[in-house]
Amino acid sequence: MTVRTSGIRQPGIWASVVSDDAPALLDWLLALGFSEDLMIPGEREGSVHHCQLDWPEGGRVMLSSRDERPTPCLPGTSSLHVVTADPDAVMLRARALGATVIHELVDQTDYPSRDFTIADRDGNHWTFATFAG
Repeated sequence: MTVRTSGIRQPGIWASVVSDDAPALLDWLLALGFSEDLMIPGEREGSVHHCQLDWPEGGRVMLSSRDERPTPCLPGTSSLHVVTADPDAVMLRARALGATVIHELVDQTDYPSRDFTIADRDGNHWTFATFAG
């Protein structure tokens, strides 16, 4: 087993996502703009025990295959908010990937944000927004 790490430490809270096809979700997230920080392969071929993915503007998510460890989390039950200065560029990448658009790119009127929401192949919702709270 080969463990890869970038050595970069991210502060804060990390969301955890499980997937029925973690390698495919990993590829999808990398194509959206995340970068892989740590990868621990799973016990079976094509599974992910634990993967840490960093967003270039700050923050991290963790990803694992559903059958790698006991968890109350189910694929398709997460909703994640990713802050980005350029949601238009991320939306272009999402469309190129054929992502399911849940909420089109829009300028919000009740708070200062430009954002959109897409679903991954498991059904998790990913909102990319300029609003950081």
